[in-house]
Amino acid sequence: MKRLIIASLLMGAFGAHAQSSVTVYGIVDSSVRYTTNQNAQGQGKLEQTDGILSGSRLGFKGVEDLGGGLRANFNLEAGFNPDTGVSGQGGRLFGRQSTVGLSGDFGNVLLGRKYTVAHEMMTSYEAMFFANQAIVGYQGGNYTGLRQDNQIQYNNKFGAFSLALGHTFGEQAGSTKRGSTNGATLGYDSGPLHLGGSIQTMNGITTEYFGVANPASTQKVWSFGGTYQFDRVKYYAGYTNSNLDVADYKNKAYYVGANITLTPSLSLIGTYTYDKLNHAGDNGTRNMTAVMLDYFLSKRTDIYIEADYNKFSGAWRTLANTPGFATPMYGNDSRFGMMVGIRHTF
Repeated sequence: MKRLIIASLLMGAFGAHAQSSVTVYGIVDSSVRYTTNQNAQGQGKLEQTDGILSGSRLGFKGVEDLGGGLRANFNLEAGFNPDTGVSGQGGRLFGRQSTVGLSGDFGNVLLGRKYTVAHEMMTSYEAMFFANQAIVGYQGGNYTGLRQDNQIQYNNKFGAFSLALGHTFGEQAGSTKRGSTNGATLGYDSGPLHLGGSIQTMNGITTEYFGVANPASTQKVWSFGGTYQFDRVKYYAGYTNSNLDVADYKNKAYYVGANITLTPSLSLIGTYTYDKLNHAGDNGTRNMTAVMLDYFLSKRTDIYIEADYNKFSGAWRTLANTPGFATPMYGNDSRFGMMVGIRHTF
């Protein structure tokens, strides 16, 4: 009898294990970068830093089959700086993502810290996915909100269409609005064509807009764009409109790009953004160009060389030289950067 009980327990344990899975994954992406105009004298800087496209990370994700088509899932993702080993995202343990949720025929519901729905959609039609290097992927975070704590998200697919809704709890006494974010996206995918759009409102902005905005501001962002795969070239195009009411910053960003497969192991990626800013009655522009040659040594490891250039004028130059700006310009109106790096995924 005792043997039967033990056998039953073991079978139950193995059966539960068979219905669950946990995956450990990660990226280590490190580079050597040279950048001009890194002080008021216009001198350059040579440094070892993070990668151009991918932030380095260590992650754990899993799913459990609960029966009846219902599944539980989680994702814990820690970011780190590969040159020092120090945790990223302000030293958080799982600063990149920390979610738990349920999925089924009804869709997917997630709770925790993760990318905003606007960020996930807007990166889908920008050729470098709002690059990890802030001066290239500056729209990520400053316009999209990037990642936010205390989120609840819902997403589902309906044939060729996809829908995502997101809400970030402000968690402030006396107001459910202050500090909160509401966003929605709609996507369409058919063959080589991808189209998408998003709308998002962030109430009580503190650091999302280049670290210089008025915390009393509400930031309203909407965007649309798409991609098209034609033979060995994938084309990207998008538009972003960002408006902070109290701080009075209005941006209109137009961006195009392409990812060209030169050989099965070699690709060329290029992106260009024209950003027009209006602030306190003053106008200005930002032109950002980046190009990258990426060579895969294997499915997991690639090496790359990248170059980028930013040019600021008018109100954009003033913003770029405001104390607290994410990538300070020290009074300069342009910056050139170049980097070589290696990325390994596991």
